[in-house]
Amino acid sequence: MKSYFVHTGTALLYVLESGMPGAEAPSLLVVSGLWERAERAIPLLSHLPGHVVAFSFRGRGLSSTPDSGYDLEDHLSDIEAVVNHSCLTNYIVLGFSRGAAYSLGWSLRHQDQMRGLILVDQPPVHRAMSLETVEFWSSLVYQQVPLLNYIRREALQGMGREAREVDFSAQLPQLAIPVTLFAGRNPESMIPSDISDEVMEKYRTLVPCCTVVEFTQSGHMIPDEEQAKYIAEVERCMSETFR
Repeated sequence: MKSYFVHTGTALLYVLESGMPGAEAPSLLVVSGLWERAERAIPLLSHLPGHVVAFSFRGRGLSSTPDSGYDLEDHLSDIEAVVNHSCLTNYIVLGFSRGAAYSLGWSLRHQDQMRGLILVDQPPVHRAMSLETVEFWSSLVYQQVPLLNYIRREALQGMGREAREVDFSAQLPQLAIPVTLFAGRNPESMIPSDISDEVMEKYRTLVPCCTVVEFTQSGHMIPDEEQAKYIAEVERCMSETFR
């Protein structure tokens, strides 16, 4: 596994990469959630065969924190910088939580270069953030670690000022690549799933080629609550793409 930085022009992004692009399997680009840094993808980077790339968005982890640039388009420019630097072609994008919203925005524009899309427990919406939401995330502790250890307060405040809500529902029928939705189904999880029955049906109805994988022991935090199954299902998606 190697690490390096990529410059977007407005931010310096920290990247982790394992393996090399090959003809037998697609590359996987991991697009992290709201507060996650690249290191959260180490289980995928360590256990998946083939080529895997993960990175920290601006304001997260070891990436730089510009004073502005925290709307959807700015995060898409981060993805673009990593895709171009890594020379990704015929790749699969995996997006978790808010990262799935970024992944949807990216895929709707670049699916001609992709082989598939994996969305992990996220409705097809890029959400705005109120001041109350910013304060909620700023004070949250997950697995005994404050989230501000992973994402800077300035980044959360930037999203609070700049992030606009975008509903991708009407564009879902435009997706011509295989889409797999990972949905947590355990109602007793501490952090509940963001996928209601209505949202699941929306994906199934509107996305031309959609597969739903249910995680019965998980709520929203599928990568942590059912890590072994999560990795196995991602590997299955990668292998089936080249059948």
